[in-house]
Amino acid sequence: MSLAISDKMPLTDALGNLVRGRLPAAAARSPRGFKGGYFEAWLSRLAEPQPDLLDHENYSNHGLFLNVTDNIYTIVQECQLNVLAGQPDWWLQRLVGLMHTGLSDVITFNYDMLIEHTIEHLRPGQWPVGDIARAFRLVRDVPPFYRQPGFIVASSADTLRLLKLHGSLDTFWVPGDSSGATIQRWELQGGWGDPQGVDESRRRQALPGRSPFIVPPAAAKSAFYNNPVTRELWRSASEALRAADRVALIGYSLPPTDLVTSGMFIDTLRGTDTQVDVVNPCPDDIADRLINLGVPDGNVRRIKGTNPASDYTDLLEDEAARTIAAKLSGADPSRLLVVATSAYRAARVTGLRRNGDTVVLTIEPVTSLEATTRKQHHLTQEVVDTATLLGYLDDDSRVTVDYADGTRAAIIAVGEWHTDTGLGDGHWTVLMPSAMPTPEPR
Repeated sequence: MSLAISDKMPLTDALGNLVRGRLPAAAARSPRGFKGGYFEAWLSRLAEPQPDLLDHENYSNHGLFLNVTDNIYTIVQECQLNVLAGQPDWWLQRLVGLMHTGLSDVITFNYDMLIEHTIEHLRPGQWPVGDIARAFRLVRDVPPFYRQPGFIVASSADTLRLLKLHGSLDTFWVPGDSSGATIQRWELQGGWGDPQGVDESRRRQALPGRSPFIVPPAAAKSAFYNNPVTRELWRSASEALRAADRVALIGYSLPPTDLVTSGMFIDTLRGTDTQVDVVNPCPDDIADRLINLGVPDGNVRRIKGTNPASDYTDLLEDEAARTIAAKLSGADPSRLLVVATSAYRAARVTGLRRNGDTVVLTIEPVTSLEATTRKQHHLTQEVVDTATLLGYLDDDSRVTVDYADGTRAAIIAVGEWHTDTGLGDGHWTVLMPSAMPTPEPR
């Protein structure tokens, strides 16, 4: 998934080769480098005491393992900063918007925080208008967020749940802490277009003696799992899989060496009617592995391409868009139309046209909800009402909106809003797209 977001994010073996370039001891122990998943196997031998080695050899291996882990953290953080120097791809914004609107459970093994930064970039809300979704809310305080004395946590709208099973760049602990009491998250810094590293002096003052909590890509991870915080995350992931009627593996290859994850899949998906979408440039081997684990053949769908994550976003968005006619069927036809994802990103609808099975909306520049719906007595303000849109819709129609920057998004949900100072009687039908661009300056 991270590689789909940017080719600056390394896959496992590429990460191992970057570590080799920084650690002569690692390079000496792996003279041919890593390929074919060998980095995970190589690291697994370092991670746990081996019966064929003497004590001093196992201790030496453990020291190298800790050094490799620290370098993994540093390298992934550097790669993330390089990615954040740009802007998030439009498909990523739409995918995270779909996850937010659907209150999805998102299970990830990635250390980076690109999803968190994308939520902060989008600033999506829930209706009726209230709080926007914030990144700190995604993990539901597991692990807990560090709070300074007297710190008041900002409110957040309901949003997707992010389960980071292998730790995160913002999480720190005292290594080996089986109680889990020292595992805490640090504040999110910077964002898209504003890359910022961790302020280590402040972090170390608040969380003294802590090291990054990232579970290395090793087959043996028992030392990292022996605490209640990690166990709670894995239990929540298992429960989410059991409850799901649809699961998507976006970029995850379900390697045979990952016994913990494959075991969870066997227990939660075997013999069920859960649809499993394999989103991968080469999905066939992964799909076959799922079928061998007990997922019915007919329930496994393959999504492939040069960027299958982008294609899958198109598919999900189209499915959600096909439900809009039904969601609008009970709407008050006299309400005026506004496109919005939160109180901070909105634009009223000024026109529409039909293009095949798609109704395309024309909108005013994106601003705030209050500004775009306010009555301007000295101006003629165009706006379309709900009745006009209903007249264009068939049962299977989709509604899309074109933005000034050339991007397009589908309407995936519907809400309503009222303001005493708005156009008409102040009652609005809110059409919620998967994503909206940053408001335009006025």
